Amino acid sequence: MSDREDAAESDEDAADEEWAYTLSDLEDREAAAEEQTRPIEADTPSLEGTVFFLLGVAFAVFVISRLFLG
Repeated sequence: MSDREDAAESDEDAADEEWAYTLSDLEDREAAAEEQTRPIEADTPSLEGTVFFLLGVAFAVFVISRLFLG
């Protein structure tokens, strides 16, 4: 092997030894994990959400009644 090939291989080895993640990446991951463990708080339902929910219930009752009552 020539000196040039040895230098290229040592550069590749040095690149393989570099860290894949920085310290800030790890801190961001820890902050995201803390957010995921925070409990979800209930909120008041919106009018639009309530209307669609009731329409879905009415549709389901209609379909079930058509199946059983013919």
